[in-house]
Amino acid sequence: MKSSVVLLSAVLCAGFAFGQASKPATPSSPATATSPTTPSSAPNSNSSSTSPLKARGPESVTAQDPNRVVATIDGKQITAKEALDLLKPFPPEQRHQLEANLPMAVQQLYMRKQLAGEAAKLSLDQQSPYKEQIETARQNVLLQAYLKKLADSSGPAQDPKQFYDSHPGDFEQVKLSGIFVSFAPPGTPASSNANVRTEDQAKDKVSDIEKKLAAGGDFATLARTESDNKQSSASGGDLGTYSTSDPQLPKDIKDAITKLQPGQVSGPIRIPNGYVIIKVDSRTQVPFDKARANIVQRMENEKSQAALKQQMDKYKIQVQDPDFFASSSAPASNVPSLQRPSGSNTPGASSPSPKPPAQR
Repeated sequence: MKSSVVLLSAVLCAGFAFGQASKPATPSSPATATSPTTPSSAPNSNSSSTSPLKARGPESVTAQDPNRVVATIDGKQITAKEALDLLKPFPPEQRHQLEANLPMAVQQLYMRKQLAGEAAKLSLDQQSPYKEQIETARQNVLLQAYLKKLADSSGPAQDPKQFYDSHPGDFEQVKLSGIFVSFAPPGTPASSNANVRTEDQAKDKVSDIEKKLAAGGDFATLARTESDNKQSSASGGDLGTYSTSDPQLPKDIKDAITKLQPGQVSGPIRIPNGYVIIKVDSRTQVPFDKARANIVQRMENEKSQAALKQQMDKYKIQVQDPDFFASSSAPASNVPSLQRPSGSNTPGASSPSPKPPAQR
């Protein structure tokens, strides 16, 4: 279940990713690997056996020399510590997503800080609606902090290995292929670019494809010639690899692939605006060492959601006045209207201007 609370800071930084300290460069010789890191050593030494390991990444560079100038923005020199301070509010997994975009991240975070400062000088943070939005963002951050504290105090989490062993189906990956046959919903206007096949026609076509597969037809070949999904049909119906626990997999498709072994094909499955035939190409089990981080995150999320549900039950609303919560756009009953009734001849009564006739 997704949390209904979205932090403002996460929204503001959604347009770019953040880098994290990368691994130290692999030394070219055993001698280099045993050389101590000496900041005062000459950086241009030609001897690979005596050169120190070069610090790489925000944390490593800052730890070695926090005052080192790492960038210049708008004529201002940015030190390693200043750049790292801009990144600190974000967790390591966010900073690790795209290390190549780290310069852009620092640029945009620095710009955000400067422009926010200019707004504060104009006292925009004390004006509506910005004042209220800032307070909402503050409350969201404190809410997340409080829920985390409740979750952490709810007791130790389940052992990740025990969770892995007790949920084997959640860590299975399936490589899928598909043949799609689409149809146009009733009432869809005819168009040279639109699929005007009816659902009955689509059902007939997908049944014909099913018969060809049962007679030994090659799935990839039929996908290329019969599938309406042009992107996947070009690669023989390849849909990629999915986790069997992926919540984005439709239930009907998940139920079908659960019963299939590699190489087996499903019957036609109805999806919105079409039918699909699924083939399971392969099944693999994600090893525990690769699944561990996701398991820990999943268990933390479950504890947070449990804490949130407990609080929502505590603060459950009891509506006392339904009129207050009624939609303001809905017509209210027994409320006099100031609008002139249709066909009224009351002198002096105003009426809306007539609408011009529709253009033909």
